[in-house]
Amino acid sequence: MKLSNIIQQVSEILNIQDTNMIKRCANLVLGNIASNHRECVATQTFNVTDGRIEYREFKKNFLKVRSVKIGTRNVSHSLFINFMAVPNGRVTVEYCFIPIFERLSQEIHVPNLSEQCFVYGVLTEYAVISGMFNEAKIWSHKFETELFGTNPKYKKLVLR
Repeated sequence: MKLSNIIQQVSEILNIQDTNMIKRCANLVLGNIASNHRECVATQTFNVTDGRIEYREFKKNFLKVRSVKIGTRNVSHSLFINFMAVPNGRVTVEYCFIPIFERLSQEIHVPNLSEQCFVYGVLTEYAVISGMFNEAKIWSHKFETELFGTNPKYKKLVLR
C-alpha cells in the first residue's frame, strides 16, 4: 500500500483535500491493525556487551518480542520500560512492530490486508474524527467485513 494511493482514494470518496488528516488517520489505522489484528514482523541482530538492548535501537517501532536467539538457541530475556535484558553476545531478536507512514511515496505491506480494507479503515477513522457518525458506521461495517470476513466469531471492536 502506498500512502499517496490511499490519500487519493479517500480524497475522491469523501471529496476532500485534507492530506495531513488522512495521513494521521492512516497511521492510526496502521497502529490499530498491527497491534491487534495483523502482526508486522522484523528481525534484527545486535552485538550485546552490557546485557541490554534499548528499544530505541530497533530500526522499526518495537511492539513486542516473538523470539530472542543466540545462533539457533532461544535465550531468556526480560522486558523493562526502556530496554530488554538479554545475555551478552550476538543476539537476534524477532519482533512485532507498528509501521508508520512518513512520506507520501512510502509503501507499507501489512500481511493479509488488502488496500481496499485499509481504505475502509481510514474512511471510518476520518468519519469518526469529523463527527460523521452515520457514515462511520457504514465504513466500519465494510472495514470489519473485509478484515474479518463474515464469520461473527472473529468480529470485535476495531475502531473507536
